[in-house]
Amino acid sequence: MRKIVLLAASALSFGAHAGLTVSDCVIREPAPGKDMTALYLNIHFENTDEIKALRMPANEDVVGAEVRDLASIVELHTTQMADGVMKMRRVPKIKILEGDNALKPGGNHIMLKGLKAQPKAGDIYPVTVWMTYTEDLQCDAVVKSSADIATAQETTK
Repeated sequence: MRKIVLLAASALSFGAHAGLTVSDCVIREPAPGKDMTALYLNIHFENTDEIKALRMPANEDVVGAEVRDLASIVELHTTQMADGVMKMRRVPKIKILEGDNALKPGGNHIMLKGLKAQPKAGDIYPVTVWMTYTEDLQCDAVVKSSADIATAQETTK
């Protein structure tokens, strides 16, 4: 049964708008008692005729997101090495370049804070990703354990 739910979620976790597609939406299952976690996804940008017609003055950016049923605070973050220590910092936007743009552990990602519920592996939450110029992107994020996320990240290297 769980396999059917995950397959359905994978089919639903793909959204497309004007040369932009979002896929692989995943929320990390938070540690017990923690009221924050991370959202990861992939945005593919293709500079189509529709995008060119918008005459965007700058690159497309992710400027925010919403996971209404789960988080009261959503922030964009990046992770960087500083003095031998990995540190997260909040950023106002995440630049989207042509091709694949992975928001993933150890890099750009979306932090979910003030959790309204304690998400469990297998749960699904609707996500809206706010874009600068094009329509907002929609996906259904599947909650996965840290181990499952690490395994998936290893297989994509």
